Amino acid sequence: MASHTIKLSAPAQQMADKLKLDIDKLKQLIADILAVGEKHDRNLAGQIVCGLDVNGPIVDCDDSELTPYPGAADAISYLIAQDGIEVTLCTGWDLNSMEFFKEHRLMVDNLGTVGEYGMVFERGGKFNYLYPYNEQEAFTFVRDVLASAAEVGVKVALQGNFSTGAGATYIEGDVNGNVLEHPLVKGRRPSMEQLCQAMTENGSQAELACGRIVFGDSVENMRGVYQALVKKHPLISVRVERAGGKFSIWIDDKDAPGFDFDKLKSVVPAFEKNSGRKALVYEDFGVDLIAPAVEKGNYSKDAGLRAFGRDAFGNDDFLSIIIGDKRSDIPKTLTRTLMAAQKGAQAEQIANDEGIPSFNPIDVRDFSVALAEAHRIASGR
Repeated sequence: MASHTIKLSAPAQQMADKLKLDIDKLKQLIADILAVGEKHDRNLAGQIVCGLDVNGPIVDCDDSELTPYPGAADAISYLIAQDGIEVTLCTGWDLNSMEFFKEHRLMVDNLGTVGEYGMVFERGGKFNYLYPYNEQEAFTFVRDVLASAAEVGVKVALQGNFSTGAGATYIEGDVNGNVLEHPLVKGRRPSMEQLCQAMTENGSQAELACGRIVFGDSVENMRGVYQALVKKHPLISVRVERAGGKFSIWIDDKDAPGFDFDKLKSVVPAFEKNSGRKALVYEDFGVDLIAPAVEKGNYSKDAGLRAFGRDAFGNDDFLSIIIGDKRSDIPKTLTRTLMAAQKGAQAEQIANDEGIPSFNPIDVRDFSVALAEAHRIASGR
């Protein structure tokens, strides 16, 4: 269908006007979606599950405070309201951060979350683990991270992951990685007394002395430490020392002077060795430590999105569409999937180079209106 023959429905026209979208470009995007669906035999008239990456499609990549683009919430709500379409965030972010983002930043009802590389998703208030939560693995991971930080003399923060397969950390990242501006940190940093209390009331033997929290370094004593640093106060950076079977930690918001990306990469091998995990290192000074079982399994954003879709529709007869800007957003499994690779982003170039079925929206605003219209037109409505 040529773009000049497309007539927008009244609701789509109203939403496009509200979002100040370029109507000619919107019609061309609708035509592109219909064309790629026809070319690759993707059923745009049937049930669709949409996965929305956050950084890039909804929020500027440089915005640590996670402020949505103007009108993004309206666009997403419009897409959610379409019959036969389910919508979820689809991100590597932890569910703690994303639940906060949905409640305090985006404020959109009936929006799910597929997070943590597809290892866990939330739909309708229910959390579903694709990678099973393992308490022993969680406590061991925290002990190994603290031991590594003490060994190489760096400051570390733990992300609030629900799953235990991808242990997300930041190393000297308060300023380097803008962690101090993260909404779970800015204005919410605990005192040492509060941090120690969170440890002791959740099962760890610990005491506060001379401005430091001291506690035994056994895995068995990590229960409250895990609750404090991962669940109650995620992303709070601490420095660590280890001696005589004990850890001592303290909060420090100043990154080590001169700690650049090359220095970050030089300390990561200690974390890999101590944890027995593969490290993924990012330029925002984040380091994800991936468990061996994850390497062997099928854990990815698109796998999590398919699980979300099965929970919504009860079968495999649906189309998955992911909007994203990076390599990590591109589906590993291409059947019954379309990629909405953001225009001008890394994902667009990769999709073009590798022949991945895709179309190219600017962000979640034109994506939402165009996909809703393509679905309507394909359905003959």
